[in-house]
Amino acid sequence: MNALIFGASGGLATALADALLARGSQVDMVTREERRETIERQFGAASANGLARIFSVTGKYSDFDVLQSYDAYFFTQALFAPSPLISMDAASIASEIEVGLTQPIQITRKLLSRHPPAGRRVNYCYIGSTSAYAGFKNTSVYCAVKHGLLGFVRAMNDEYAQADARFWLFSMGTMNTSMGAKLREQDPSSFLQPGDVAERIVDMVCAPSNLFEPEVVIRRRTIRFLEK
Repeated sequence: MNALIFGASGGLATALADALLARGSQVDMVTREERRETIERQFGAASANGLARIFSVTGKYSDFDVLQSYDAYFFTQALFAPSPLISMDAASIASEIEVGLTQPIQITRKLLSRHPPAGRRVNYCYIGSTSAYAGFKNTSVYCAVKHGLLGFVRAMNDEYAQADARFWLFSMGTMNTSMGAKLREQDPSSFLQPGDVAERIVDMVCAPSNLFEPEVVIRRRTIRFLEK
């Protein structure tokens, strides 16, 4: 399998790359220009062996020109800034929606147009959240974005029902990443490990069978809060 990961500097994104590389996949990664050096250091060995390539963008991810087709695309980019809605300004609301929802949709449109999934299996993998199925205080825009991804994935699976194009939404509870660290009232020892989540995702996407679970929810069995 060859895969392309957007938003490659995130904790889950790097874990996905590790899991794919461990299976012998060719992995290409797209990250922000300011984070490229960090990713190049992290995946230097795989890059030297020709198993990984690192690309960067200075603007929007949708500006990246995908020159080849892939077996799997992973859309991991997102913004998460917990705050009461009334405390957010118009620019921050627009940015969170643009990065987490509008950009994945725009990139998908370009991919389907330039590299249609004709006669082959192609996986389009979006990172949701348990926020795609519930609303949580101080994360209203983030919840709206993830609900939007859920509707998009459902619609695309119906639109491409006669093709072997699979649109996945992987929704998980809080992970032990820099994004998860923003939830300061929760005990991080109860957070999901991104490596565990990535293994689950890659196992499902790489499976050769006809089984397909378009909405995968990975919850925390126990949620603990810090004492005030």
